Formats: sequence, C-alpha cells, structure tokens
Amino acid sequence: MEQTIVSNKYMVENGKKYDILKFVLAILIVGIHSSKTGMIFRPVLRLAVPLFFIVSSYLFFWKQSTMSSQQERFQGLKKYSKRILTLYFFWFILLLPFTIYYREWYVDFGSDVLLNIVKRFFFGSTFIASWYLMASLIGVGFVWLLSLWKVRDSLIIGIGIVAYALCCMVSSYYNMMDFSPGFIEAYKSYTNIFSVPFNSFPCSILFVGIGKLLAERQLAFPKKWLVAMLLFSMVLLYVEFFVIHRNCVVVDDDCFFLLPVVCSCIFMLIGQSRPCEINCDAKKLRSYSIIIYCSHGTILSVLHSIINYLNINELNDFGLLAMFIATIILSIAIGKLFMCLKNRRYCGWLRYSH
Repeated sequence: MEQTIVSNKYMVENGKKYDILKFVLAILIVGIHSSKTGMIFRPVLRLAVPLFFIVSSYLFFWKQSTMSSQQERFQGLKKYSKRILTLYFFWFILLLPFTIYYREWYVDFGSDVLLNIVKRFFFGSTFIASWYLMASLIGVGFVWLLSLWKVRDSLIIGIGIVAYALCCMVSSYYNMMDFSPGFIEAYKSYTNIFSVPFNSFPCSILFVGIGKLLAERQLAFPKKWLVAMLLFSMVLLYVEFFVIHRNCVVVDDDCFFLLPVVCSCIFMLIGQSRPCEINCDAKKLRSYSIIIYCSHGTILSVLHSIINYLNINELNDFGLLAMFIATIILSIAIGKLFMCLKNRRYCGWLRYSH
C-alpha cells in the first residue's frame, strides 16, 4: 500500500514532463513522414519512435514494480494490452475507408488480401503508421514474459541489441551491405511471412528493455556526464548519418546504431530533471499526442492526393513545411473536435480515440 502511494506521488510530480515529451515526439513523427530521406534534421526526427518506446516501457514497468503479486502484474499487462488494442481498433475502424483506398485492398479482394490485413495488423501497418501500436504491445509482452521466466536484464538487452542491429542493417545500411544470396532469400521469406523488422516488433525490443531497466533499477548518473555523453553520441550519430548517405542511396533510414545511446541519454536527463512546473493540462496534452500520431499518416496521404490532383509533381522544402504545418493543424483540430463531442449524447465512443 505504501509503495502504491509513493508510486502515485511520483507520477503526479513527474508524469507531466513525460506527457509533454510525448506531445513533442508526436510532432517529430509528423516531421518524419512529411520530410525526405537525407534532410539534415532527419537524425533528430528519428529519435522520436525509440523515445516513445522507452517512455511507454518505462511507465509500464514502473507501475509493475509497485505491484506486490504476480497476479496483480498480470492484470496490469492485461490492462495495458486492452488499452492498446482498444486504441488500435478505434482508429482501424474510423480510418478503414481511407486505408482500403490507399492500401488498394479493393483490388482482387479475397483470401490473400484478408491474410495480408491480418499480417499487417500484427506485424506491420494497417492504417498508416499503426505499426508502432502492435510493436509496442508485442515488445512489452515479450520482455514481460522474459522477466517472468527470470531472464537477466543483460540477456534481454543483448537480445534487443541483436534484433536492432539487424534492423539497422536492413534499413539505413541495406545498400551498403554485401549480403549473401542465402541471407537475402531468408530476409525475403521473413518479410513475406511477417513484415520489414524495422517497422515491426523486433525494432522495439531493445528500447522496451532499456525502459524496463531504467524503471526497475532507477539508474542515475551525474548530469554533466549525461550531457557530455549526449553531445558526443549526437555528433557520432551525425557522422553515421553522413557516412551512410555518402556511400549509398538510402531508401529507409529508420534505424541508426547510435540512436539507442542518444535516446537513453535524453530520457535519463529528462527523468533526473525537476518535476515540470509548466502550467498545462497534462492529460489533454497526452490525448492530443495520441490523436496526432494515429491520424497524421492518413491526413498526409489525403494531402498528397490533393497535391497529385493539382498536378504538382514534387514538393520543394517550403511545400513540405506547409504539409507538416497543415497536418499538425488538422490533427489537433480533429483532437479538439473529439474531446468536445465525447461527452455529448451518442458520442461517448469518441473517448476511445485517446
């Protein structure tokens, strides 16, 4: 009981800064999908998804650490799973007409298309950018099971490093690697059965493991050391970015080897900082971050369709910036509409959007 009180006090004092962080990360993710590979700020934008994984894992395993029995921890996992799945199904159903159109599921609709939808639901994306939700759920569930089986944290992190290294090699480094024919065939077979690993649960395991480690061990380091490490790793991240783009054509830049180090430093700096004193509604901010994330991909697709209809072949930097701003405005407007209507009669279902 005393541990629960301490946990609640911690969340009241520190939860706001994590909600603000999530909102900023949601904005960065919109930036990922409204910019081009190779742009100078892409490494900064690519911090968003790993940090989302770490924050979600940290908060989940922090709550788990305050629970006294295995049954209580299992109920906590069920509650987390129900939350993710409810959110997923809400947006899947709401955006289904757009998803059918943009995924072209209406072409030769049959058992193959249905199997593809099921595969995308668990291991990829149905509505655009939805992969994070299932990757987070599977990643947290996988790490939770390893913990239940008394697997050491070092081994969990090791598994995550191997999975993430493979994600790096088949995304940003793909055109630099001299893969054997056997590896290429095995990779094609894997993606046919599941999906590309860098947009699926293998990408999440390392960051979920980091979040768990930080939540349970409450690791703390001197601020000066963390700042120095952050600056040094950020420089190395940009060195990695420039080396890759100098030596090959990058199609997918989802994963860089330095991202786990940079993200860990950022999260620890935020975690060790004072409780946020900014006067804002943290719960509402959290709701907006979820709605922005879930809606932005479809909004961008609609905007691109309008651009194509107007026979604009390629957007310049100014056009991309306009797309970014328009998507943020529209997704926040949708969030505002949902939050205004959710308390109205017959509109209570809108609360499942966030």
